[in-house]
Amino acid sequence: PVLVCCVLSFLLNFAGVPLPLIADTPLWILGEPYKFSLYFLVGYYGDHRIGSHEVKRMGFALGVRYAISATIIVAVLVLLPMEPIYRYTVALALLSPTSSYLIHLVGEHGYGEGLLRLTVCGGFVSTLVSTFAQSLLMAVFSSSMETVQQ
Repeated sequence: PVLVCCVLSFLLNFAGVPLPLIADTPLWILGEPYKFSLYFLVGYYGDHRIGSHEVKRMGFALGVRYAISATIIVAVLVLLPMEPIYRYTVALALLSPTSSYLIHLVGEHGYGEGLLRLTVCGGFVSTLVSTFAQSLLMAVFSSSMETVQQ
């Protein structure tokens, strides 16, 4: 159902079909607290006990993920022929945390407790790193926008 909803909403958006206000507002009200609830539950119920070799694996995976993101961000900032605000928005999106849906997929499809634990810990660390990196980039982008406006 999640994938069907995602694809359907993408197709409606792509086709330019407006979401009626009667559907938009309730969906926004339902979705807004989801992020806070999800990350609270991941932090509270997640099994964060991992060994040193698992920390290395997680660090390597997140390092590769952020190295790829950084490469794409530099390319976007240098090569994308758009106004700075749009390039900055794409850069911030590329620094988003790993998807919480991955935790669901690993848990629901029986990939094992070890991989689930690594996914939960990776998601937690990714959220912390992304929050810090996005805050830093927003400060840099904000100061560069102020400089351009003066």
